[in-house]
Amino acid sequence: MAERSARVDPLPGDDGIAPVFVVSTGRCGSTLLSAMVRRHPKILSVSEFFAYLGPGAVRAPRVSGETAFRRLNTPTPALRAFLENASIGELLYPLGGASRYGTADLPPIMCTTLPHLTDEPDRLWDNLGPSLRARGRHRLTDHYRFVFEWLRRRFDRRLWVERTGGTLPMAPVLARHFPDARFVHVFRDGRDTAISMYNHPGFRGMAISSLMLKRVGLDPFSPVNWRGSSPWVHIVANLQMRLVSPERLIQSDIPLESFGWVWSGMIERGTAFLGTLPGERVLSMRFESLLQSPREEMERFVDFLGPELADEGWLDEVSRLPRAIEPRWTRLEPEQQLRLAEACAPGQAILGYS
Repeated sequence: MAERSARVDPLPGDDGIAPVFVVSTGRCGSTLLSAMVRRHPKILSVSEFFAYLGPGAVRAPRVSGETAFRRLNTPTPALRAFLENASIGELLYPLGGASRYGTADLPPIMCTTLPHLTDEPDRLWDNLGPSLRARGRHRLTDHYRFVFEWLRRRFDRRLWVERTGGTLPMAPVLARHFPDARFVHVFRDGRDTAISMYNHPGFRGMAISSLMLKRVGLDPFSPVNWRGSSPWVHIVANLQMRLVSPERLIQSDIPLESFGWVWSGMIERGTAFLGTLPGERVLSMRFESLLQSPREEMERFVDFLGPELADEGWLDEVSRLPRAIEPRWTRLEPEQQLRLAEACAPGQAILGYS
């Protein structure tokens, strides 16, 4: 999809529709939702913006536009290591060949966010970068909002919807720094989510970090300790990268039920916070329902965003995208099924799974 050309003023405007964050535990179907939203003619789908920024992605110190640009343009050591040693399914930038960037210098914003919007992500970043660098000192999250608004206007959309897997524990921080934002919580049966986490290198790192924090008596699911929003976990993460190579991390013997525990902890903490928000600011979407009744679920979704965004042609198109998926947890040995079910039980009860 080629980038649209349009004049964009230096400062973002406000089109009157409150933005939306899709939050989840990750590995629960939110990528499908992003693919569906991307096809809407009036909604900007911002995908995996926070995923590659490393620990403290939504810490909010006041920094210059130049510093914010470097944050989005410079891969962390962990990102470089994973790009060189692991296959990341969400990565959309075409590494190799005639591409401008390689595994050593691929900007975080270029991994998924910009290629999700256009087949000319290098050109888009060339156009966006100078506007960001010219900004004065603001909170880092305000610079992020500038980026989202700049892209929204560049692609002539009415609102932006950001979706990064694993951001459910960050919801309190996102709500604080984006006070007008609304939240869509996407979730899936914890047993299948845990199996998908088990096979993903990024979530293996998340599980190891969470278990480490638990061992020293810290709540790994608190925003203060969560990788994306913590003001201090980046120190531990840098130490972890020195001690544990990506190859060793990928091959680590982590029990499957540990991922069920991680999933359940994220659900418990995240839903408790979302429950404190006014009902009109939160929409819950069950992945299994999206597969079974895609049109009805996406009608609910777009009605939550704004009835003026209803588009029958878009609904017809995206309703054909979901495909039925058989549960994977049923293929486990009975004893392993039981251990996984016990680990997931608190979260399952909250979400209404039997």
